[in-house]
This record gives sequence, structure tokens and C-alpha cells, in this order.
Amino acid sequence: MTGLRRFLGLILLLASASLPAEVLRLAGNPWPPYTDRSLPGEGLSVELIRTALGRGGYQVEYIEVPWERALLGLRKGSYDMVNGWPTVKRVDYSLISRPFLINRMRWVQRSGSGIRYDGLDSLIGYLLVLSRGYTYSDELDDDTRLQKGYAANFVQAATMVLAGRADLTLEDERTALFHFERELGHERDALAFVPGEFRRVELSLLVRRDHPRATDIIATFNREIAAMVADGSYAAIFVRHALPVPDALPQR
Repeated sequence: MTGLRRFLGLILLLASASLPAEVLRLAGNPWPPYTDRSLPGEGLSVELIRTALGRGGYQVEYIEVPWERALLGLRKGSYDMVNGWPTVKRVDYSLISRPFLINRMRWVQRSGSGIRYDGLDSLIGYLLVLSRGYTYSDELDDDTRLQKGYAANFVQAATMVLAGRADLTLEDERTALFHFERELGHERDALAFVPGEFRRVELSLLVRRDHPRATDIIATFNREIAAMVADGSYAAIFVRHALPVPDALPQR
């Protein structure tokens, strides 16, 4: 019997080893340096997520679509995951990992405008242009006192600020700096960050709640990201993308 059990165990082991890894569909919009097909590894977030889940036996396919379609697909089951900011509005249809990096959200103005940010009250009277579909904070979205317009993306929003059609736009600092060195390079000196920051936001992996392995995907991601920090592979990915390495994982 012992020999038979060993034989059956070997058969099961070989069978499991031959099974292809489950492919998870990660949806996102072009949001450099985090998600963008044109970047190495398809972006910092994609490479971090793909590496962590790959160590746990999953494959990750990155699908690039407009952000609103990515969220709709997550709710409807067309996609399995996005990387995003946890908000009350997303809790009902997604499970959320521990944060794997921090986004520092900053207002951008025309150079010389002299605008200072000191809470939402300080924005009253200014024309704000935000990227369509983003939830920068529930409080900002829901504040009806503020004059808000919308653009397709940060570059379009920044162009509106440059043209005087808006006073301020809002973006993650890494993303703004990325575009300052590229599409907006010819106008770099005409744009400036408002001193300080709007807020710091924890970027997490969001997995559709009705995925049959949602709990395992989140647990695997949390475990492997922590292991990557410990073994240096987390830092190596930031270096590969020419970005400063965070001191540590954000704590929740």
C-alpha cells in the first residue's frame, strides 16, 4: 500500500506540474509609469503585479482600455484585476490587497499663478480639470462647491491649464514628472506643482470579488510582494524603471 500511495502521489504531482498556470486579466489605462504598453514590462505596476503573482503560480495578461471601461469590466467579470486606489465605491465588487506603493497626489498650475492648497475650501473659485473616470478622493468628487471640468487624461488637462481654460489639474507626482519630460517637455517651465500635496494614496491590487480564487489571489500577492521587498527584487524593478526605490512598503 505504501508503494501504491507513493505512485499515486507521484502521478498527481506530475499532473499538477503539467497544468498551465491560470491566466489573470489585468486591465488598466495608459498611466505611466505604472501601466502603459509602450514601457518596459508594460509599466512599473504591471511588472510588480506580474512578478508577484507569477511567483505564486499565476500568469498575468495586461489589457489596456480606458479607465472607466476597466472598472466596468471588473464589475461585469470581463477583467479580473486592476491596480487602483481603494474607495468606498469599489468595495462592493472587489477584494483589495495591502498597498504595494504610495501615490503622492499634487496639484499642477501655470507657473507664477501663486496658488496655494490648504484643504478643499482653498479650491473654491478656481477652475479644476480632472481626468475623467478617476476617483482621486470621494470628498473631492462629491464636493458640489467646486468648479470641475474633465479631460481624457493628464496631458490634455495640463494643456487646458496652459491655455488658461483651467487653473489647476491633479495628478500623481511620478506621472506628472513623466509627462513633464516627454509630451509636455516644450512647456515644462510653464507648469509648476502647487507647494505641498493634495494627499497620499495607497495603490493596491483590486480583484473582482466574484472570481472563484479571489481570496487566494490577494493572499498570494500580499505574500509575494513582501517576499520581493525582503529579497531585493521589488527594489530592482524600480531601478529598472529608473525610479527612486521606496524606503519600505506602506503599512495598513
